[in-house]
Amino acid sequence: MILEPWGRSIDHLRLTIIGKEDTPYEGGRFVFEIKFPDNYPFAPPYVYAVTLMWHPNIDSSIPPGKLNICLDLINPDKVGKVDPATGASGWTPSKTLTNIIEALKGMMHVEPPFFNPGDPLNHEAGEQYFRSHKSFEKKAEKWTEKYAMD
Repeated sequence: MILEPWGRSIDHLRLTIIGKEDTPYEGGRFVFEIKFPDNYPFAPPYVYAVTLMWHPNIDSSIPPGKLNICLDLINPDKVGKVDPATGASGWTPSKTLTNIIEALKGMMHVEPPFFNPGDPLNHEAGEQYFRSHKSFEKKAEKWTEKYAMD
């Protein structure tokens, strides 16, 4: 994992997560953009998955400037809230960048509860995961090879 400035600003970061062995994302380099708002820590950082990927909780068709990651922790609509069904909590000022990095790493390493195909943002990938797990893995591996490898 690599965390570095994105340009010259200390409130704009680039996080690169390396796909974990024995997952469809193995060996891929997945880049995330992290921007801290002026009212941080009272609002969550904006996080955007830059690298195209086939993932149930990340929708690569959503353009920059909008949320393309399904994660309560970074959703501005979930600040201070807890999902009664899942227990997932939104952003609070006591949360940190480390919480976000660990959640994104869990998502990319296919670790529950962060990898959650039952609550997809990319509905097609989520449905495929349950309908034909082998097809899902094959497509995710192809996308990883095409978009996340040098």
